[in-house]
Amino acid sequence: MFADKSTHYYLKTSAICLTIIAAGVVTAFLVYTRALLIPLVISIFLYTILAQMTLHLKQHFHFPSWLALTVSILLGILFFTAVILFTTSSVGDFLKGAEVYRQNLITTITDLSTRLEPHGIKLDQNFLESYLRELPVFDWLKNMGGRLFSVISNITLIILFMTFFLFGSKRTRPVTNPAIKEMLANVSVYLSVKLMASLITGIIAATILLGFQVKLAVLFSLFVFLLNFIPSVGSMLAVLLPIPVLFLQYGFSTPFFIVLGLLAATEFIIGNLIEPRFLGEGMDLHPVTVVASLIFWTLVWGVPGAFLSVPITASVKIVLSKIKHTRVVAEFLAGRLPH
Repeated sequence: MFADKSTHYYLKTSAICLTIIAAGVVTAFLVYTRALLIPLVISIFLYTILAQMTLHLKQHFHFPSWLALTVSILLGILFFTAVILFTTSSVGDFLKGAEVYRQNLITTITDLSTRLEPHGIKLDQNFLESYLRELPVFDWLKNMGGRLFSVISNITLIILFMTFFLFGSKRTRPVTNPAIKEMLANVSVYLSVKLMASLITGIIAATILLGFQVKLAVLFSLFVFLLNFIPSVGSMLAVLLPIPVLFLQYGFSTPFFIVLGLLAATEFIIGNLIEPRFLGEGMDLHPVTVVASLIFWTLVWGVPGAFLSVPITASVKIVLSKIKHTRVVAEFLAGRLPH
C-alpha cells in the first residue's frame, strides 16, 4: 500500500516536472523562431478572414467561387493599401512638423515654470529645455529604415504564405475534424467581429479628431483601429495616445476634454455594449486568462503577440478541451474550476 502511494506521488511529480520542462522548451522554441512563426500565424488568421468573406459572398450574393475569392482578395489589398498610404502620409506630416512640436513643448514647459514659481516651486528650465532639444525620439523617427525593412520583409513572408494557402485550398479536402472546425469557426467569427468593430471605431475616432482639427488625426485613428485588437489595455491606450498632442494644441481647455470624452465614450459603447452582442460568449476565456495570455504572448512575440494573444489562446483551449487528460486545463482557462 505504501509502495503504491510512493509510486503514485513519484509519477505525479515526474509528470509535473516534465510538463514544466516541456513548457520551457516550447516557449524557447517560440522565441527562437518568432521571425518565421509570427508571419505564419498572421497569414493563417488573415486566411480565415478571407475564407469567411469568400463564403459570405458565395452564400448571400451567389457569387461563383473564383469571383468570390477574387473580390475578397481585391478588398483585402485595397484595405491594406489604404492603411499604408494613410500611415505614410501621417508620419510624413508629423516629421515635417517635428521641430514645431518640440518648440511647442518647450514653450509649454516655460509657461508651466512661470506659473509654478510664485508658489515656491522652481523648475530647472535650462536643463529641461536642453533635454527636450536633445530628445532622441525625433531622430529615431527619422531613422526608421531598419524597422521599415523589417516590416516589409514580414509583409513579404505573409503574402508568400497567403499565396500558398490560397492555391493549396483548392486541392485540400474539406476539414472534418471537429476540433479544427470549431477552432476555425471561433477564430473566424472573433476576427471578423473584431475587424468590423475596430474599423467602425477607427472611422468614428477619425471623424472626431478631424472635426476638431487635431494634428496627426489620421495616424491616431489608425492606432485606434489597431489597438482595439489588443484585449483589455488596447482601448485605454487608444484614448490616452492623443493626449500629448491635444495638450500642445488646446491645453486644458474645453476642446481637450470634449475630444477625450468622445473618444472614451466611443471605445466604451462599441467595446462593451455593441461588440459583445455579436460575439456572444466570445472565445470562452476567463478575463484573467485573457490578461495572462496578453502578458505571455507580449513577452514571447512582442507587439504582434499582443494582437494575436486571444485567438491563439482560444485555439489552444479548444485543442486541450478535445483531449481527455487536458480537459481540466481547458475548463480552467474558461474560468470553470473543478469541484
